[in-house]
Amino acid sequence: MNRLELLRNSYCIVSQYDCPPQSRLDYIGRYIFDFTTYDSEMSELFAEKAIEASDAISSRTTFDYIENEENYKWYLLMLNMPFFVNKIEWGGSIRGAWWNYEITFSSCGLWLGNDQIADDLKFTGGQWVEFMSAVSQFSKEEGQ
Repeated sequence: MNRLELLRNSYCIVSQYDCPPQSRLDYIGRYIFDFTTYDSEMSELFAEKAIEASDAISSRTTFDYIENEENYKWYLLMLNMPFFVNKIEWGGSIRGAWWNYEITFSSCGLWLGNDQIADDLKFTGGQWVEFMSAVSQFSKEEGQ
């Protein structure tokens, strides 16, 4: 399954809902990170910060990322959100977190063709890094 195509297709389907996401970041905030805000601007902000934290974890550059005090605050906040809690591990400090070796993920906003994915998705750590990379890439595509 091409993860980027999965996200593109799912966004198109979900955009037809009664209360569609206002942008790709809003979609990611609601349907990937599962933030409940009822405010697309805040959903976009939270998604942006969650993607930044995810990118730092995936690239194992968390210590570089948190050198900035504002990033440090957002990083710690995001890693304590339900999305991250069961997907990360860390040794002596949460500041050096990495993804689990096996991750289970579910979302009501993922669609394969015209079929909603109702079952949990299972990822290895490497597959999860690929999925999160696709999320990051999708968030930056034109047409938001």
